[in-house]
Amino acid sequence: MTRCVACFLSRVSACLFQTMSDKEKKRFHEMAEKDKKRYDTEMQSYIPPKGEKVTGRGKKRKHIKDPNAPKRSLSAFFWFCNDERGKVKMLNPEYGVGDIAKELGKKWSDAGPELKGKYEAMAEKDKARYEREMTAYKKKQKDGPGVCAPAVVAKKAESDEEDGWEEEDE
Repeated sequence: MTRCVACFLSRVSACLFQTMSDKEKKRFHEMAEKDKKRYDTEMQSYIPPKGEKVTGRGKKRKHIKDPNAPKRSLSAFFWFCNDERGKVKMLNPEYGVGDIAKELGKKWSDAGPELKGKYEAMAEKDKARYEREMTAYKKKQKDGPGVCAPAVVAKKAESDEEDGWEEEDE
């Protein structure tokens, strides 16, 4: 409701401004120029918060992502999409990215609880992995800079467990 009122007010203001004479418009142009100068002087002394950088005038701040941070977990739907995307592509080679996504969405909504359960279990396992890696990452951040990322350490530990052998100290 508020958005409609704002749109209406914007339209009315635009109509009023268009019907003004140049002499009447001059006052508003001067106010805008004065405000622009004030903004520019304030922005010269502006210091962005830590961890963010200003990408340009009038643009939103971009959060700087840590490349060592662990990858986020995938949802059940994304696990489903990873498995089914190739099949949908093979059956419909003329489909574009959007069409494939629509088809996958339809398949997911039509999927039964047993199929969804399989992917939800995968998502839970991935979520546990992410939380485990994130706690290790945060602990490492508190301790100070390290040699390699927690994601790399966790993957190495998992591969060692799968191989069935452990390193021995010499």
